[in-house]
Amino acid sequence: MGRIQAASAETVWDPVLRYLPLEGYGDDNDGVLQNYYRDCYDRDGGVLVDCTEAIKVYIDIVGHELKTVDDHREEFRMVFMLKLAWLDPDLKNFKSVITVRDSNAGTKLHLHQLDVVVTKMYANGDIEFIDLSDPEQKTQVKRRRDYLSLKEPEWKECFFPTFSFINMQNDPAPAGTTKLLWCSDAGGFVSYTVKYDATFKEFFDLTNFPKDHQLCRIRLTAEKTADEFQFVPVKKWFSSPQMCDMWTLDEEIQKKCTVYARYLDRQFPYQLQRSCVNAVFHLERKGDFYFHSMLFMVFLVIVVSLCTLVIPLEDVSGRLAYSSTCFLAVMAYRYTLDAMLPRKDYFTLADKYVIFACGLQVAIVLQTVILQYIDGLVADPSSIDKCAGLALLFAWLVVNYYLRRISRSKPENDWRSVYQARREPYAPVKRCSNCGEKWLSKQCEHKGCPRKCGNCHAPSSNIEVVYYTPCEFESFVKPQKFPDAPRELKQAPCEP
Repeated sequence: MGRIQAASAETVWDPVLRYLPLEGYGDDNDGVLQNYYRDCYDRDGGVLVDCTEAIKVYIDIVGHELKTVDDHREEFRMVFMLKLAWLDPDLKNFKSVITVRDSNAGTKLHLHQLDVVVTKMYANGDIEFIDLSDPEQKTQVKRRRDYLSLKEPEWKECFFPTFSFINMQNDPAPAGTTKLLWCSDAGGFVSYTVKYDATFKEFFDLTNFPKDHQLCRIRLTAEKTADEFQFVPVKKWFSSPQMCDMWTLDEEIQKKCTVYARYLDRQFPYQLQRSCVNAVFHLERKGDFYFHSMLFMVFLVIVVSLCTLVIPLEDVSGRLAYSSTCFLAVMAYRYTLDAMLPRKDYFTLADKYVIFACGLQVAIVLQTVILQYIDGLVADPSSIDKCAGLALLFAWLVVNYYLRRISRSKPENDWRSVYQARREPYAPVKRCSNCGEKWLSKQCEHKGCPRKCGNCHAPSSNIEVVYYTPCEFESFVKPQKFPDAPRELKQAPCEP
């Protein structure tokens, strides 16, 4: 049983969570689940599925450019490279054709082709083969410089880790490049690279708009079961994609994790389990445009509307007309914001600001109406105007000072709240509010808990899921170093 250590003990909420059990991956945690029980909730405990023969598929997703983020449609468009690599145990001793120069000049053709069986291919391009036209069927070796081209294997007959994108909106279906890197009796090591320019659907939490953080995720799932192949992320150097206007990348957390494989469940309650991968880009909105071009204008409109109290109380119609004009100006900015954002069942930070601004204007109108109604009962109504105006101005300045501080600050646990709101299953941990027991959630059940607490048997309503971030935990499925060719397959041995 492997154990995953927290990235930093200072950032973890509870010391108990410093070590969490991850079943089925072995002590070395090479990224492949060894076996699991399907239909684990059956009376017999389920059926054991052996995954030791599963092909390890190395995966990397490299973002090149974030082109657009559409708040209204809740979509983003990204250009990225998908890189896969795997060792195919059946890709050995395959038929091929090599093109060589006719050094003997026996024919008028300068180039001719040989039908061969490739027994070894070295990382530098050298090949070991058997010429099918040779009656003795001797093994021959050619250096990379001694032949012009080698026909690739019939890829349709070989293993391929079929996959699909869960949240992709369009289907660009680009043609990928498959390449054999080396092969021997153990099989052939294959790489597959494809470039996408695709649009993905995403859910945006706009509670803190325009000072919000968003996760733009590329979610990929295998189309074959976990006993056939499993995805394993690759260790790599951090590279930042080119960002579109209005957004920036939080490199501090992005360096910790861009691509992670969702760990597979040892106890699986369904029939088929597949490997899944998420590529997560941590975006911060550049809110200066909204603060300077929209909310600051609302601030000025409210300051101007406070001048209503300077108009003599005798001119009630003038006061109300002036207030109505300012109110309509604020509402115009409100409709502009609505056109930018999707409809949500909650108020954003900008919504609260505009609503408070409208509330101040309503207070000015109510004050005018009340003073007019009690005209003659108050000795000096102008003093009430002055006191009310100063109070409203003070409240408005305090709110804007607080908003200004928010626009320039970065909350300490901002990504923790984003992961929690989005239910991002990077490290989901279940916690029983009754007894305090904590355990690693199943990936297939992280959004809901149909089972009772195993410690105190509390109902599922007492169990909550806490979603941790890469700042608090390392990835459960450890990224693996991209394998180099074995030493004996670096290049063909020199002839004596």
